[in-house]
Amino acid sequence: MNDWESRFEKILAKVRKPSRYLGREINALSRPFEEARLKVCLVFPDLYEVGMSHIGLLILYLILSQREDLLLDRAYAPARDLEELLRKEDIPYLSLTARRPLKDFDLIGMSFPYELCATNLVNILELSGIPVLARNRRENDPIILGGGSVVSNPEPVADFYDAIIIGEGEEAILELVDTLLSAREAQASRKEILNALSEIPGIYVPSFFKPVYEKGKFKGLEPLKPGYERIRRRIVPDLDVVPYPWRPIVPWTEIAHDRLAIEISRGCTRGCRFCQASSFYRPVRERSPKRLLEMAEVGLSATGWDEISFLSLSAGDYTCLTELIVGFNRRFLPERIAISLPSLRVGSLNETIISEIKKVRKTGFTLAPEAGTERLRRVINKDIREEDLFDTALKAFEAGWRHLKLYFMIGLPSETQEDLEGIVKLSKRLTRIKGRVGPQVNVSVSTFVPKPHTAFQWERQITLAETKEKLSWLKKNLSGRKLKFKWHKPEQSFLEGVFSRGDRRLSALILEAYCQGARLDSWSDEFRFEAWLSAASTLGLNLEEFLKARALDEPLPWDHLDLGVTKKFLLAERERSLTQEISPDCRYQKCLKCGVCDFKVIKNVLAKDCDFPVEAPRIEEEGRFVYRLVYQKRGLLRFLSQIELMNQFHRAVRRAKLPVAFSEGFHPLPRISFARALPVGVESLAEVAAIELVKYLEPQELKSRLNQELPEEIKVLDVSLSSPKKALEVPDEVLYEIILPEPVPSEKIKIFMAQRSILLKVRRGKKIKEIDLRPFVIDLKAEENTLFLTLFEPREGGVRAQEVVAALLDVSPEDLEVKRIIKRQAL
Repeated sequence: MNDWESRFEKILAKVRKPSRYLGREINALSRPFEEARLKVCLVFPDLYEVGMSHIGLLILYLILSQREDLLLDRAYAPARDLEELLRKEDIPYLSLTARRPLKDFDLIGMSFPYELCATNLVNILELSGIPVLARNRRENDPIILGGGSVVSNPEPVADFYDAIIIGEGEEAILELVDTLLSAREAQASRKEILNALSEIPGIYVPSFFKPVYEKGKFKGLEPLKPGYERIRRRIVPDLDVVPYPWRPIVPWTEIAHDRLAIEISRGCTRGCRFCQASSFYRPVRERSPKRLLEMAEVGLSATGWDEISFLSLSAGDYTCLTELIVGFNRRFLPERIAISLPSLRVGSLNETIISEIKKVRKTGFTLAPEAGTERLRRVINKDIREEDLFDTALKAFEAGWRHLKLYFMIGLPSETQEDLEGIVKLSKRLTRIKGRVGPQVNVSVSTFVPKPHTAFQWERQITLAETKEKLSWLKKNLSGRKLKFKWHKPEQSFLEGVFSRGDRRLSALILEAYCQGARLDSWSDEFRFEAWLSAASTLGLNLEEFLKARALDEPLPWDHLDLGVTKKFLLAERERSLTQEISPDCRYQKCLKCGVCDFKVIKNVLAKDCDFPVEAPRIEEEGRFVYRLVYQKRGLLRFLSQIELMNQFHRAVRRAKLPVAFSEGFHPLPRISFARALPVGVESLAEVAAIELVKYLEPQELKSRLNQELPEEIKVLDVSLSSPKKALEVPDEVLYEIILPEPVPSEKIKIFMAQRSILLKVRRGKKIKEIDLRPFVIDLKAEENTLFLTLFEPREGGVRAQEVVAALLDVSPEDLEVKRIIKRQAL
C-alpha cells in the first residue's frame, strides 16, 4: 500500500457512497506502476455509476488492456463530499486501482460524453494538480486526450485538451499510444509530441487553430499549421476489425445500466434530422449473430450479470434481430438471463420478439415518437404512423407489459400548439388501448437542442421562457389516473444548447462557473443554474445569443471538423423538412449521397447469415440441497453495503456455474439468503449465508468454486449441508473489536455502563430516530485504544457498534473517528 492509498482509505469511511471509489473490481487490470513503458488513465467526467455504464470508454479500456507495455487505470468524477475531503486533507485525485495521482500518468484519456459535464473536466484536472488550460501545461504534465460524440463541436472545451479523437477511437487510440511511446523515448518536447499527434488521421490538436472574432462575434478558426485545415472523422469499417475480449469490469455498486451490454450494430441511416448520432456514427455496421453469441458467452461467464442489453442506435433495425433473440434464449434461458432492448423503433417488434423477451422478465418497454403529430414527425424525418404506434403498444400490452414509456421533444422546428395537443391526445389514447383498459403511460419530454452536423444545426432553440410555458401547459393537460409526466429541467436544456453551438469563449464561462460552485450539472439535485448566470454576467456574455438561428452562410465553430456528412447534404435535408418530405433509409433504398461512404472500405455492412445454431444446455435437477456458508468480509470491501455484497455473491455464483436454484416471480434470482446485514465500514471474520442448489455438490467443492470467483477480501471459510431452518441460525451476542485513534479512559466506560438508559439520535433510512442503546450493550471493555464491545443483536432492530461508541464519546455517529471495526464473534 503506497502512502497515497493509506491516506485515501482513511477518508473513505466519511463519504456517502464509498463503493464508488474502491477500485480493483473483478476483471479490472492491475500491473506494477513503475515497470510500464507508458502509463495511461481513462477518465469519465461523471460519477462512477454513470461512467461504468458507458460502453465507449469500456471498449477503449479492453483494447488497451491487451498491451503488456502499458499501465492502464481508470478514474471517475468525485461527488461533492469526496471532493471536500480531498481538499481538506490535501490529497490529490487518485486513479482507481493503482491509487496514484493523475499527474503521474503520461496520458489521460478524458472523454467529453455530454455537454453538462464541462465543469467536471475542470474539477478533475484541478484536483489532480494538472494545469486546467492546455497552454499552461509543463513538459512533464500528462497529455490530456478527449473524445466522444459531443466533440463533434469541441470548441467550448478545446482549451482544456491537448488533443481530441474525432470519431471512433478503436484504431486511433492504438496509433496514438504508439506515437506517444516513440516520442517519450526520444525525449521529444511537448510541442513536438503535439505535432506528431496531429499527423495521426482523426486527431485534432486545438492549439493548432486560432479562433477569430470580429466585434465580439465568431468569424471562424484560423489554421496555424500548413496542411492541417480540416480533421476527418475516424471510422472503423468493421466492428470486429480490432479484436478484444469482452470481459467488462464488474462494478462494486449498482450502476446506471447494471447489465452486460453488447453493441449489436453501430450507426443509423434512418436520418432523423435532429439526431447528431446519425451523422457521427454513419454508416451502419452490424455484427454477425455468431460473433454476438461469442461475446455473450465470454461476457456473461466473466461477469455473472443476469441481464444482457443489445445496444444500437436502433436495435429494432438489426437485420437478424428475431433470430438473435430466439437463439439467445435457446442458449441462456436455463440460466435465467433476461434480454433488454433499450432503443426500439415503432414497427420493429413482432410477436416472436415480444414473447421471447418476456420469457425471463419484462425489462421495460419504451417508444420514442418524438413528436405528437404525423406532420411534425415528417418534418423531423421520423416516419411513424399513429396506427403503427398503437399496434406496437397493443402487442406489448397483450404480451403482459403494463408500463409504457414515451419520449417526446418540444420546440422542434415548425412546432405549433396542435403538435403539443397531439402529445396529450396520443398519450391519453394509449392509456385506453383496449377500450377502458390500457397500460400505465409515463411521458418524458425534453427540449429540442439544435446539434452540430445535423440538418437543424442552423435553427433556433426556443427560449427558457417558451420552454417553461410549453411545459406548464403539458403539466396541466397530461394528467390522469394512468398518466405520469416527467420533463428534462429547462435550465439544463438551455445550457446544453449553449454548449452545443458555442465557441472557445465558453472555456472562460466554464472556469468562472466552476469557481462559483458549478459541478455535476447533469444531476438535477446538483445543478446550480445561478452559478452559470452569474458567471455569464461577470464575463459579459449573453448566453441567449448562442441559441439564436444561424445564417446558412455563417461560419460555424465546428466547420473545420469533417464527419463525412457534407454540408450540401444537410442543407438538402433541411429543405426536405420544410416540405415535410421523408428521406428513405439508404440501407434499403437509394443512396442519398450524404458523403460518408466510399463504397470500398467505408459502407453499410449488414449481417448476412442469420442462422443461429445453438444447442440448449441441459440442467437435470436432482432435488433441493441447502448449504450453510460461513464467510468473511475484510479490507476495503468492508465499505460495501449489504445489497452490494449480495450482488457480489449472486454474480460469483453465476461465474462459478453452480447449479443454483432460482426464485420465482418477476425477477428470478439465485436462492441465496443472508443471516444479517453488516453495516457499511464494518469488517467481519464470520458471517452466515445459505445457498440452495438443484444438484448435490461436496461442500469442499462448493467452497472452492465460490472462492475462485469471489474477490479476495470476501472469502468462504466453511460450507456444510444444512436444513433451511438451521442454515441461517446465528447467536444473539456478538463481539466487536473497535480500534480508535486514542484510548478511552476507563472511568468513562464505567460511567457509561452504569447508566440504565442512553438515548441517541440515529439515522434509519431517510428518517432520524431516537433510540435507547443501553439495553443492547452486554459488555464493554478497553485495552489501550481498542474497545471490545459485546452487543445483543435481535433479528430485527438493534443498534450498531459505531452508534454505541459515538454515544460513549459523546459525538454524533457521522462525526465519529474510527480506525477499524471488526466483528470477531466466531459462529
